[in-house]
Formats: sequence, C-alpha cells, structure tokens
Amino acid sequence: MPYSIVKQTSDLNWIKISGQLTILDLLAIQVLDQESPQQSARLRTLIELENFEGWSNEPGWESTSFLPDQDDKNYRIAFVGDEKWKDEVFMFIGYPMRDIDIAFFPTTQLSEAQAWLSRD
Repeated sequence: MPYSIVKQTSDLNWIKISGQLTILDLLAIQVLDQESPQQSARLRTLIELENFEGWSNEPGWESTSFLPDQDDKNYRIAFVGDEKWKDEVFMFIGYPMRDIDIAFFPTTQLSEAQAWLSRD
C-alpha cells in the first residue's frame, strides 16, 4: 500500500504517499474524510509525497476526482513533496477551481506546511 496515515484527529488527516498511487488507494484515502465520527467542520489535510512516483497507468482515472463532494468538509489541503510534481498535483486536485485553500510546499518545508494548515 503506497499510502499510510501519519496522524488522524477530528480536524486533521496527515497522509504519506510513497510510490505509485492507484485508483483503489485514492478511494481508500477519500474514505478518511468520512471515517471520523467527531469530525470538525474545518478539516485540514496534509499530504506528504515521499518517493512519489505518480499515478498508476490503469483505466478508470477519468471517472475519479480527489475528494469528490468533500469541499464543504475540507478547509485546507497542503501537499509537501518534490516540486517536480506540483503542476501535476494541482491538475489532479482541480486547483484553482476548488472552493478550498490548497497549497504545495517543497519537501524541505514540512514545518511551513503544518503552520499554514493551522492558521485561521
């Protein structure tokens, strides 16, 4: 499994993705937003891309989107990873067409991403 949950609280999902992301992985990650019974109205998501290799080459991606119908639950999403993935990540997540704050931080700026997520 190329993703792991680093931390999950009522207002934060911190996910680490390594290797190649598959459609099944994406669907499992999407469920995280719905699992917490005491979920905050202002959910923040930190996605750390560590040794990320992109998306699998399998059919079905055209009918998926990242966090569908979850914009009303998500307050901010921060990606941290190699900057070579920034444009593709933004395209994948639908930035800037989403109605939530989304940012990408270089691998060396994990603490800055955490600070950005925690700002009100």
